[in-house]
Amino acid sequence: MEREILISDTIVFDAKPDAVPYNYRISYKLGQICLILFLCGGRKSCSFLKIQMIANAMNDEKGKTRLLSFCNKNKMSYTSVRFDPAVNRAIKYAMADQMITQLAQGNFKLTEKGKNFVRKIQRDNCLLKNEKEFLNKIGKQLTEEKIADLMETWRYIDATS
Repeated sequence: MEREILISDTIVFDAKPDAVPYNYRISYKLGQICLILFLCGGRKSCSFLKIQMIANAMNDEKGKTRLLSFCNKNKMSYTSVRFDPAVNRAIKYAMADQMITQLAQGNFKLTEKGKNFVRKIQRDNCLLKNEKEFLNKIGKQLTEEKIADLMETWRYIDATS
């Protein structure tokens, strides 16, 4: 008898949406990725690893400082890259929405639609202000060559460990 009360349809579960931190929201990551491609892309394209490195550094001040130091001093002191699933999803979404495209060698590049999106972000001085300031500091200093050298250092360290 008691079992019937527990299974009855009088209990209604009304799911409420969970708050999603801003840095995991697809709209934020989409803006971030498009800005990275626009402001930091050598030849206006970036590798997947470069996007991940920059996006990861933007999560906190320590990460920003470390990446800027790596860019400016050309030291191989940058030790890890976190692959953020939110960045992966945003890249897939941006490709599906035709804001970015993947080139034959694997790099990502803004489409005209993506460039227009960035121009709108750039016009609003309050929108993603801190992100734009940081990305302007990085500029084109984080080259694909620096990233390749860093990866070689990782391989060497792994081989000697």
